Amino acid sequence: MAQIHQGDALPFIKVPRIQTRVVAGEQTGTEEMTVWEQWMEPDGFIPVHYHDTEEVLFIVEGTVRLELADSFLECVAPASITVSAYELHGLSPTGNTRIHLFGIFPTSTPKIFDSEGNPRPLPMQDTQEQ
Repeated sequence: MAQIHQGDALPFIKVPRIQTRVVAGEQTGTEEMTVWEQWMEPDGFIPVHYHDTEEVLFIVEGTVRLELADSFLECVAPASITVSAYELHGLSPTGNTRIHLFGIFPTSTPKIFDSEGNPRPLPMQDTQEQ
């Protein structure tokens, strides 16, 4: 059944490195996908990590530095990045611009793991500095 979730009614979670709004996911009743709308200030970052599913990042605004296992790429908005399951990746803004992006997953319960395979918290609960 179709559902409408007004943006103003969706929880907005701010932690030290990133701000997140769950547009679709377990919290909104989605069964097979998650969409996170996120903002990073110039000093923010998403640490190197991986997921057990594919992820699509849609960069709406700003320029990001994408860190991979053995290289770095720069991505200027608007652009999308497809990250394979189990592929190490991290993001940070370049320069003094705020980043606006969407993270999209083919599951309602995405999992995050650090480079050693240890579980990491979802961005809404991530108060770790690294």
